[in-house]
Amino acid sequence: MLLRVALTVLVGLVPGFLIGLFAFRVKSRWCPRCGATTHTLIRTTRR
Repeated sequence: MLLRVALTVLVGLVPGFLIGLFAFRVKSRWCPRCGATTHTLIRTTRR
């Protein structure tokens, strides 16, 4: 009984996880040709 519940939960979670994984898009911060940053980096100094 417990195994069946665990398997049902796992089967429900895995497709949702995979859909979220493939839908996740990270903004490209690096130029694929030269490796320079595509965004201005702001450096902060802590005092």
